[in-house]
Amino acid sequence: MSDFKTIKNICEENRKISARVVDGFLINYAAERSNLEKDMNQQFASLKHITQKLQVEWVNMLKSQYICHEIFKSGGLIKNYLNHPALKKLRIEESKYLKFQAENPWRFCFSIIKSNPAENFYIMEDVFSGEEFLIYSPGITVTLKSQSAILWFNLIGFNGRCWQSYGPIGAYNSFEPDDIYFFATELRPDIENEEELLENLESNPLPYMMLLCGANYPLIANKNDRMLHVMAEYEIENLDTKRISSGFKTEYNKGIYRLSLNKWSEQPHFAQAFYNEENNLITLSSMTDRGFEALAKKLNEYGYNFELDPFIRVNFTMLKTASDILKRKIDITKYDHLFSKKSSPDVKQGVDKLNMFLNLTLPELNAGIKPDIDVLAAKAGIDRDTAKELYDLINKKLKGNDSHSKGKKKY
Repeated sequence: MSDFKTIKNICEENRKISARVVDGFLINYAAERSNLEKDMNQQFASLKHITQKLQVEWVNMLKSQYICHEIFKSGGLIKNYLNHPALKKLRIEESKYLKFQAENPWRFCFSIIKSNPAENFYIMEDVFSGEEFLIYSPGITVTLKSQSAILWFNLIGFNGRCWQSYGPIGAYNSFEPDDIYFFATELRPDIENEEELLENLESNPLPYMMLLCGANYPLIANKNDRMLHVMAEYEIENLDTKRISSGFKTEYNKGIYRLSLNKWSEQPHFAQAFYNEENNLITLSSMTDRGFEALAKKLNEYGYNFELDPFIRVNFTMLKTASDILKRKIDITKYDHLFSKKSSPDVKQGVDKLNMFLNLTLPELNAGIKPDIDVLAAKAGIDRDTAKELYDLINKKLKGNDSHSKGKKKY
């Protein structure tokens, strides 16, 4: 059994040394000596459309976190500083601290809490590497008093007994591991696995740090079904539309067949498949997990072998946040427009118009502005009752998460 009292003392001593050496000296030293400040400001300027939405103190903490990662990451600048005359004035314990950090690189980590074995101690699991680790973080404890985060994003460093976090604590209320993977592939489409995602996170952490702007958005659900985009794409030899019509409504336009799954094609599931006869690709799409599973199972009754797990599973909140950060519309329903005129009003509301209402409403709620439901409903093209129901759901969840990532500046 771990001696948490001893480990806590080590953590507190590390925190004091870090406050003196890192906050009080090394950040400014590195910023000036290695031209980090200029590079950092350029990087942050490219994301001004996001940082201007955050409080000034949060932006300053993010900048400190960014510099610390550059110093202490694997292959970071700390090894260039250890023998510099300016560091000779440090106390023995401070020099030992820096040497140890140079040998044990800091890293950014997306994780979930597995257990809470002692006060301010948590067993975390890195959701992409699968590694479990012990972390000491009073900041996480403070955050948990006001919200129940699904996913955590921290810059962490090792002290010999456990890990500690540095800088703003990312507590995500509506981002899941699949959402982060989706965001990574939008940043760099050639990412094919978790290892490449982690490499990209270490080499280019700033876009991931900006996910903080959407951390407090709530998950959207219709009764027991989470509303999200669930998709998969397969290559098949051909599609026998006559045989499959017994279970699906089939439509055709410009080389694309749309297969709407009976009973599951309406709100909230919108389970449908699109077959491109030019490249023999079939895309399975739904707005709920149950709808996707029902779609795959029904297609498999006709001799296919589609997996019940999707290739893409992304929440509306991530689509909104990623679009904001990357400054471009992310449209993953690439064939819907071919059938928009034929679609029922429910389908239109469930896809494009629902997305539009969310995109109009979430930023105002997050900024503390009470939206005009009638105006936004009219802009999105949905009826007021549907808009009011969705607004009440979002507003209720936001009030439940009223405190935006209340992590301490460090540890």
